[in-house]
Amino acid sequence: MIRPYTTGHLPGSIRQPEAAAKPSSQESADLIGQALLALIIVVENQPLVGPAVTAYQTAIRHNGEEAAANGGREAMDATLRFVMDADPGHAQRCQSIIDKAWAGLAGWRA
Repeated sequence: MIRPYTTGHLPGSIRQPEAAAKPSSQESADLIGQALLALIIVVENQPLVGPAVTAYQTAIRHNGEEAAANGGREAMDATLRFVMDADPGHAQRCQSIIDKAWAGLAGWRA
């Protein structure tokens, strides 16, 4: 008889991980802003067209969707402010990249 590899482990003895506390809307905006800033830095140094830029814009859009899910327009604005405050010299360029990627998202400006 072949014994299974899981002998000695009973399903009831496995501890389930505790649920992590949900971050505040400001913490969420900061976390999303950090990820967004890293993506924007890469996009700024890429050609304006091509599959890599499309992939980065998709990732930036996903960050916008996450911000919208965490707090709507206010969270999106807080995320944008985080990015713009992090690099004031490139604030307008960052805003342009974000506006292009977030165009059409619910709650984002037209």
